[in-house]
Amino acid sequence: MVRNKNVRPVCRLCNPRVELPEVTLHKDSREYNLSILLLSVDFSDSGKYTCAVKNPKEKGAEHNATISLAVVVELVKVDNTLAKIIAAVVGGVIGLLVLILLLKKLILFLLKKRKEKNNECLVSSSGNDNTENGLAGSKADQKSAPKA
Repeated sequence: MVRNKNVRPVCRLCNPRVELPEVTLHKDSREYNLSILLLSVDFSDSGKYTCAVKNPKEKGAEHNATISLAVVVELVKVDNTLAKIIAAVVGGVIGLLVLILLLKKLILFLLKKRKEKNNECLVSSSGNDNTENGLAGSKADQKSAPKA
């Protein structure tokens, strides 16, 4: 990291596959990143890399950092079509079962309400309307005795 954007790195032992990109501002501070870009890496490029830096303003003091590079085979994209089909079928079956259970519950509820409504129609709640049955409270009790 450097604090001055105008500083330009110079590569003394460079390879044509090595580039030094533009200096960029670090996210969390006022310091700038210096990066090294390796182009077209292959398995033989695996290993440790050391970057040594000398700053003339620091009276020739040298700073260095080492990093390990591991080159791996390019990751192959996996075809997930079969997994997606299986997930869709399982999801569809579960959805269908839930729908069937909800329909069953609704039908049973409607049948129960219909049965309750039919039972209410068979029972009379008023005692005054029982004129022909001769029950207590009927109009037959209210007639006066016949006069002879």
